[in-house]
Amino acid sequence: MNHDTFHGYMHPAVTQVFTTKQLVDQLFTNLRDLAGNSDKNAYLAGYLSACLADIAEKGVDELTAIVDYTNQQIEVREYNKRADARREAFENGEYA
Repeated sequence: MNHDTFHGYMHPAVTQVFTTKQLVDQLFTNLRDLAGNSDKNAYLAGYLSACLADIAEKGVDELTAIVDYTNQQIEVREYNKRADARREAFENGEYA
């Protein structure tokens, strides 16, 4: 999955538009990924409950913001995994 689909650098002359269905699909994909090994149904239900309340209050543009936020959370987690692996390799003398 390409996590910079919804944010990141894009030339100012380029505008990418996503359908509501694409955003909802991406949100579900992100939430399943973020749930990890925990009880996925409970995680999804709790997160979606809060999301639906925000979308109802702030409008459908909030869906884009929520998908962007969850994309960023996945990117941060993946970055931290790579950083931990580099740190462990350094501590094990692989860079000596």
